[in-house]
Amino acid sequence: MCGRFTRLYTWKQLHALLDLRYPENIEIKPSWNVAPTQTTPVCRLNKEGERELVPMRWGFTPEWSKEGKPGPINARSESIATSTMFRRAFASRRCIVPISGFYEWKAAPGGKQPHYIRLASNDTMLLAGIWERWGTGEAAVDTFAILTAAPNALVARIHDRMPVILEPDGVSQWLDASRPERAMPDPLAAERLEAFPVSSRVNSPRNNDPGLCVPCDPPAGLFDHRAHSADKP
Repeated sequence: MCGRFTRLYTWKQLHALLDLRYPENIEIKPSWNVAPTQTTPVCRLNKEGERELVPMRWGFTPEWSKEGKPGPINARSESIATSTMFRRAFASRRCIVPISGFYEWKAAPGGKQPHYIRLASNDTMLLAGIWERWGTGEAAVDTFAILTAAPNALVARIHDRMPVILEPDGVSQWLDASRPERAMPDPLAAERLEAFPVSSRVNSPRNNDPGLCVPCDPPAGLFDHRAHSADKP
């Protein structure tokens, strides 16, 4: 799954990476601990079929929800096309969630140990997502969920799920739901990622500072995932 992530990019970086059209320029504040129910920039196609960046709340709320409370933060890619909750959004409302890295927790003596996972290149990650608008008029809110899939060899040592990470050249295919291609991308190769233990301070969304994603020494007996790839000898 993906339960927390970082947002350390700028509008200029996203504009170049995603070929954005709207808005022309905005300030994107960094966050080292984006949590469910919080708002973050998400890329989608507008009515003219052009890419735009809009703020969305993390936690998918279907349009038929009576109370409009935040719902699931993740959607399983294996069942999304048939899920009562997600299938309509999958068919017509897809999005890209740009992040800088994500946190995952591994069971360890004394409690779960958080890990930070990012691209080895430290570039921005592009996650496959779906979105939904709940409510009308001024009360309307756009919400999203991140797709997850079976992990690659590196992430599997930490958790049994990982977000669906898209290559930049796969963005157009994902956003255009009218295309016939339905195959999900394979999990990103393990050597493309790096992962390492970080402070348990990340457990609280109230903590939000650069120290959260700084490597720390793992507890005794915990595998150190600092190597880029679990496939390497």
